[in-house]
Amino acid sequence: MKTILKQRTFTWMSLFMMSLSINAVQAATLPQATEKKINDITQMLHDNPQVVDNLHESLQRYIQQTSQLETVIQQNENYLYHNPNHPSYGAKNPDLTIVFFTDYSCPWCKKLDPVLHELVVKYPQLKVVDILIPLKEMNSSANSATFALNIWQNKPDAFSQTSQLLIKKPGSHDARSLLQVAKKTDTVALLDEQDDIQKQVNKNYQLFAQLGLQGTPALLIDGEIIPGYLPIEKLEPIIKAKLEK
Repeated sequence: MKTILKQRTFTWMSLFMMSLSINAVQAATLPQATEKKINDITQMLHDNPQVVDNLHESLQRYIQQTSQLETVIQQNENYLYHNPNHPSYGAKNPDLTIVFFTDYSCPWCKKLDPVLHELVVKYPQLKVVDILIPLKEMNSSANSATFALNIWQNKPDAFSQTSQLLIKKPGSHDARSLLQVAKKTDTVALLDEQDDIQKQVNKNYQLFAQLGLQGTPALLIDGEIIPGYLPIEKLEPIIKAKLEK
């Protein structure tokens, strides 16, 4: 996924630079290094005109996808950022909110979760919102997402312990593993599926698809999608840059 993102970024940059006219480049106040890159890319396009048509098509597709992403975020801002039905932690009045698309049966989600908790401790102006999506349990009537959401909304004092136990288990969850967690947290009654919780999970799926996401984990930070797992040494600079804007 990260490779695909890098390829898209490179294609977009190439196309964007191609679309700039020489006069526009000269009129703009750009760092010298940036101007050199623009000139280099322009020359490469002139030397390889056979790639122009494909690049032009890719740019149009990228612009459409970007526009769709912005539209989906704007239309669902309250649902993503201000919905008390989603598990969340961190600042009550955050300077920056991280939306975390996660799955309790995803090993990389389990690895990223403590990274986000560490960042919230280091940067108290941060907030994290979990959008639970049971991709690996799609065919199960009861799953870790509906179970966790049921606890968050009906027995919040038990949520932290429940969430940690769900994360701690290696591999995917099933009815047996969920029952074990429920017994340890005295939440067996909350294993039962509820219509409103299932509707929320369905909505999570819908947004996941509309945002063009293909797997978990994925982060939505200040309008930017960051797919896949990142260790703290790579994610922290992104967070610091966003906070300093």
